[in-house]
Amino acid sequence: MDKSRIQKRTVKLLEKAEKPKEFTKELQELLKSYVDKEATKNYQRIIPDTGKFYGVPLPILRVVAAEIGKFIQKQPTRAKSLLETIWNEGSFEARKIAGKSLERFGPKNPKICLNFVILVLPDLDNWANCDNLAMCGVEQIVYSNPELVLPLSERWIKDKNKWIRRFGVVSLREYKKVPITDRVFRILDLVMEDKDKDVKKAVSWILREITKKNLDEVARFLMKWAKANPSKDTTWIIKDGMKKLRSNKQEKILQLIRE
Repeated sequence: MDKSRIQKRTVKLLEKAEKPKEFTKELQELLKSYVDKEATKNYQRIIPDTGKFYGVPLPILRVVAAEIGKFIQKQPTRAKSLLETIWNEGSFEARKIAGKSLERFGPKNPKICLNFVILVLPDLDNWANCDNLAMCGVEQIVYSNPELVLPLSERWIKDKNKWIRRFGVVSLREYKKVPITDRVFRILDLVMEDKDKDVKKAVSWILREITKKNLDEVARFLMKWAKANPSKDTTWIIKDGMKKLRSNKQEKILQLIRE
């Protein structure tokens, strides 16, 4: 991978930032020039839900996203329209780039970032772009401004669209770095009985992630659900979500489920 060449091509592409049609055409040409058969096979295997894609390796997408991220940090007023143009290209790769571009932009520009995220959420159609957008577009804002994000997370988790529910769950991942609050657990309560496999996987994953900083709190939360005559779906979430707890805590939870 010639990183320098990719960077130069992306900078050249950004000269068309205010010309959506030309920008989209040149973005497509850029992506097509880096198609890789192995990447194509990986996308088909790991992300079967995704629709349009080229087969561009992730390291290349990260380089492109980094340059776009630098651009929107310098010119935040142009960020939303540019990100919409990239997202609306419609491919897996373009949407991956749009989400990744927000990683350092969001904390300093939370309202612009969240307005973009809210706009594109209905377009989500696979776990990879869902999680990428949540982790890059929302996660860092949770760390700096939780009161801005938590009401949105609660709203997302109540949505009928499974990808938006999953997005709401993954938006809580930043609590792996900071002490959790009761409100976060009340939000997670809303999806502990979810039947969709993609949502269940997200809930158990986030429980494992936040266990790193909130060991006792997660244990109490899962014990509460284990005592509540959990359904088959909830039991799966409990068992998969408790894996980062100490072994003695896991055994206590399993005993409650068996009773």
